[in-house]
Amino acid sequence: MSISARIRLAVVLAALALPVAAGAQARPETHTVRPGDTLWDLARQYLGDPFLWPEIYRLNTNVVEDPHWIYPNEVLRLAPGADIAAVPPGDTPAPVADETPVEAPADAMPGDEPAAADDGLAEPQVGDLGADAEWDNRDSVDLTPLVGDRRRLAQVGPSLELSLERHFRPIRRTEFYSAGFLTEDERLPFGQVLGTTTPLQIDEVSTRTTAQMHARVGILPPPGGRYQVGDTLLVALVRQEIRGYGEIVVPTGLLKVVDVSRPENVAEVIATYAPVRDKQVLLPAEQFRDPGNVRPVPISDGVRARLLGHRDRQPLTGPQDVVFLDRGRRDGVAIGDVFELHQRVRERAEMATVTDDLMATVQVVHVGERTATALVVTVTQPDIPAGTEARQVAKLPS
Repeated sequence: MSISARIRLAVVLAALALPVAAGAQARPETHTVRPGDTLWDLARQYLGDPFLWPEIYRLNTNVVEDPHWIYPNEVLRLAPGADIAAVPPGDTPAPVADETPVEAPADAMPGDEPAAADDGLAEPQVGDLGADAEWDNRDSVDLTPLVGDRRRLAQVGPSLELSLERHFRPIRRTEFYSAGFLTEDERLPFGQVLGTTTPLQIDEVSTRTTAQMHARVGILPPPGGRYQVGDTLLVALVRQEIRGYGEIVVPTGLLKVVDVSRPENVAEVIATYAPVRDKQVLLPAEQFRDPGNVRPVPISDGVRARLLGHRDRQPLTGPQDVVFLDRGRRDGVAIGDVFELHQRVRERAEMATVTDDLMATVQVVHVGERTATALVVTVTQPDIPAGTEARQVAKLPS
């Protein structure tokens, strides 16, 4: 190594060490998760670099099952303790593509599962470099200890079983109620939110205000209908339709009816997914049947579906986005089903032919008679248009 190369490497190491050392003096040992927190933000706050979020995840695999999901009141460690080494004793061996995943005991909870191997969380997950990528070797400085070997993932073949194991998460009640659905051109019994109110002064209804958790709101049942004390109602916005499949219903929260003694009934807010305001619609909430902590099982010759569109009408697709498929209960689709979205093979004049590549993986969280609502789990190509083919590749065991 040349003298100039050694000097540059020393400067890089010193620059990387300074913010860490400065932050270490004031960094607490733990952080209690607050609403809105992400591992990305916590790494920026405590480690000085959001790209260091895998370090916090590695220290908390006994608490955090999926790094995309952390929950309020979870206590995360920010520094290694006596039982966690600051540096792993050795490299984790690459997983074998046909290795059978080890299942957790039937009575185990998500937080009790063995921690999965890191699988290169700090490395690129989209558009990874192949083994023949060109590297900048001007001074022959090996920076692998700093940035990792970006070619490692390219040496491991894809496996549906490994993907299901890596991205496993149970279907949650919140996802079921907040994802939304299509009306399928049916006339639904919509009630209406009047606004926030004080139960002892029902005539004083405040409109254009946002109802917070445990606030009470005035509501109207649908014409000819009535609510009962204890009923759970879904509050929602109704957006433009998808031709042939009805309007888009976007939930904003859940209410529980507490008083029906007057035409203007009173309900309490028991969950919020977006601002709950007057003039939003009401529907009796469907019952959520929790499938439990079970993992999808790969299947062959599954249902073929088509992507109808995105719930939020956005141009690009990302993890946790909500999409709609044109197959539902009558086609054998059920909650927990996993679909892969593949781009259509086509030839383009004077351009490269489009191949049958995987674009995203989605999991069904709500099912109608003719349609299904799915949550995006992974994305490899974000520009996914309506009409993209969806292939059912896994189902929850019956």
